[in-house]
Amino acid sequence: MRLRRLDLTRYGRFTGRSIDFGLAEEGAPDLHILYGPNEAGKSTALAAFLDFLFGIEPRSRFNFLHPYPTMRIGAALELARGSRELVRVKRAQNSLLDASDQPVPEAIIQAELGDIDRDSYRTMFSLDDDTLEKGGESILASKGDLGQLLFSASAGLSDLGRNLEEIRGEADRFYKYRARSGELADLKTRLATLRAEREKIDTFAAQYAQLVATRDKAFSLYNDVLGERARIAARCGEIERLLLALPRLGALRDIRQRLLPLADLPDIPRGWAEQLPAMQKDEVALETRAQAVEDEVARLEGELAAIVVDQAALALTQRFSGLSDLRARSVTATKDIPERRLQLREVDLVISGILERIERKDESEPGRLLLSAS
Repeated sequence: MRLRRLDLTRYGRFTGRSIDFGLAEEGAPDLHILYGPNEAGKSTALAAFLDFLFGIEPRSRFNFLHPYPTMRIGAALELARGSRELVRVKRAQNSLLDASDQPVPEAIIQAELGDIDRDSYRTMFSLDDDTLEKGGESILASKGDLGQLLFSASAGLSDLGRNLEEIRGEADRFYKYRARSGELADLKTRLATLRAEREKIDTFAAQYAQLVATRDKAFSLYNDVLGERARIAARCGEIERLLLALPRLGALRDIRQRLLPLADLPDIPRGWAEQLPAMQKDEVALETRAQAVEDEVARLEGELAAIVVDQAALALTQRFSGLSDLRARSVTATKDIPERRLQLREVDLVISGILERIERKDESEPGRLLLSAS
């Protein structure tokens, strides 16, 4: 950020005054010095610039000519994003304005200043009477290099000498020429101890190869032992199973002895277990039907035994056979009678028609009208 122009519009003893620093010339120095007699307004201009950057202080002492509501400071700034014309007025909020007196955010200036506040800016960049007096007191009270003291006074770093002494003390504690103690000496001693321990536990290549061979042999033996252990465990399991089956061996032998007489029987077909329930059901059904048939046969045999043969009726068997034929013919004739009657009716109608044509309608015996063929 560069201040190109400072407008003391209404501030302190100034009204409508501006300090123009002009445009920066490339390659030329950009240093400006404000000088003048006492009470000319140099400190007022510096205070105005601080109030422009950070806001007019609540109890500003520069209102002796212009009341608080009328105080106004302007500036032309060259920022990283271009030039801006800004105005600062005495307000609690929205005190930073643009050229049209519209409020703008404080971030426009704060982005250029970073985290520097008013006090830090005054200490680092503002050389006024108070700063010079404090710097002189620091020079009188210090015992270090004069250039250091002057820098300390100008920058407000009066405790620089004390900080340097602390740093020197810390460096001496780490290492001091021809000193037998210190952090560096302790580290060297520790390093020597570690080297001795490393050499103590270090192993020659031949010995290392022998140790590796011994290790490999031990691993091989270990694997063999593991395999033998697995085989023994398997055998032990087999023996345990045999011991558990031993009490049932006698029963098995007895069953085999009982099965010897059945050795000639055919083998049971496959799937007989699944077919057995259905076969048992069929067996029960067949037994029930057989019992019913036996009961029916017994009943019929009883009825047959109870029949008494009638010899007279037995002698009429032939006649009964003829009656059966006659009965059949009677049934047939009975069925033919309606048809015969219908045919007779048709013949009567034909005869009536003939009699009517020959005008013998009332003839009771049409047969008399027949002529002999001779």
